Amino acid sequence: MKSRSLTFWLSAYLGMAGLVLFVLLGAGMWQSLRHLVGAAEADKARALANQLAAVSVDAVLIRDYGAIERAVQDLVKSRGLAYVEIRRADGVVMGQAGVASAGNPAFSATMFAAGEPLGEVVAQYDSKPMWDAAWRLAAWAAAAMALFSLVAFMVLRQLLAARLVAPVKALIAGVAPGETRHAVPADAPAEVHELAHALTDLETRVLSHITALEEANQAHNDALRRLCAEQRLATVGQMAGEVAHELNTPLANILGYAQLAQSQTTDAMVRESLDTIVAQTRRAGQIVDDMLTVARAPALTNQRVDLAELARAFSRLVAPLARRQGVRIDVRDGPASSAWADASRIEQILFNLVTNATQAGAHRIELIPAVGALSVVDDGPGVPPEMQSSLFEAFVTSKPPGQGTGLGLAICRRLADEMGGTITLAESAPGHTRFQLSLPTTT
Repeated sequence: MKSRSLTFWLSAYLGMAGLVLFVLLGAGMWQSLRHLVGAAEADKARALANQLAAVSVDAVLIRDYGAIERAVQDLVKSRGLAYVEIRRADGVVMGQAGVASAGNPAFSATMFAAGEPLGEVVAQYDSKPMWDAAWRLAAWAAAAMALFSLVAFMVLRQLLAARLVAPVKALIAGVAPGETRHAVPADAPAEVHELAHALTDLETRVLSHITALEEANQAHNDALRRLCAEQRLATVGQMAGEVAHELNTPLANILGYAQLAQSQTTDAMVRESLDTIVAQTRRAGQIVDDMLTVARAPALTNQRVDLAELARAFSRLVAPLARRQGVRIDVRDGPASSAWADASRIEQILFNLVTNATQAGAHRIELIPAVGALSVVDDGPGVPPEMQSSLFEAFVTSKPPGQGTGLGLAICRRLADEMGGTITLAESAPGHTRFQLSLPTTT
């Protein structure tokens, strides 16, 4: 069922109130008119009866009944009386005119002579003219009241529509998602301004609750992703011991025999095959080492570390291998920078980041030390946008199948967390990718 508008209900209530007021005022005016007209006619009849009693005394004393008859006839004809009668004290009627009616009020006046009653005069006024006059007055009053009520209704309706309904409609039209202020006309009623303030306050609180809920959901999702990553790492940790035990010895034997065979053969095709076996064996060994790192992290030994000196030492350590792969590693000079961290963990993080950059196709890598931070910048192709949000989760990798486990960056994050720091992908674009390791500067 369609709801009625505020304008409709205001019109209906005002109309009903006007109708009730009209009926009540009409009834009151009708009673007042009846009373006033009736009282006026009664006073008129009473006054005429007293006047006739006074002037008829002489005619009664001289028994001039003709004069009495003419007097009563004149009164009935000219004064609007319905019936007039003059009779002596002994009951003899000396003159009468008109027709007596039980519906018309009768008034009597006693005639006195020398203090003795001679008779009485009885007069009845005609109520029909009174009722005609009352109805005419009532009709005019009803018309005037109806006109007044109509004009008052229209004026009140327009006033309410302009001062109340229009501001409310403007307020409703201004309500929109994201709005925090609702403008209303300056001359709107105080209640409309209070409603606007209430809506503004309500929407502000709703928006703050929505923001808090979104932040809570984001935190929940982040925690869930971290939990899944930790569960994956825990699974790897449970498997790592068994895998290392089962694979380390066979891998060492394979590597030893392959290297021995390399030194004993001069056949180029055989040496090429042996080179492949050695490379794949070492790669398998690195995978086992990654899994062992997840399973058994070395004890944390945080101390004051000079990040610039550590970066230079690391660069000198990996420079020969980097040159063979066509990669240049530089350390940006700058003021002394320090952090409270574990040097071995930082070296492991740097090794993973440099290895990833090299495998991604970078040709130049720069280490940038700062107070409490160490950045690794490379000129590789960058990290695909779709992988950036989950880059530090276990088993997430952009390398082709069979060329990576996706554990390197997950290990880096765990090592940074253990030192009380963080590692983030600060920038990523083709030709410029920057990872930043942030570390505490105090214990």
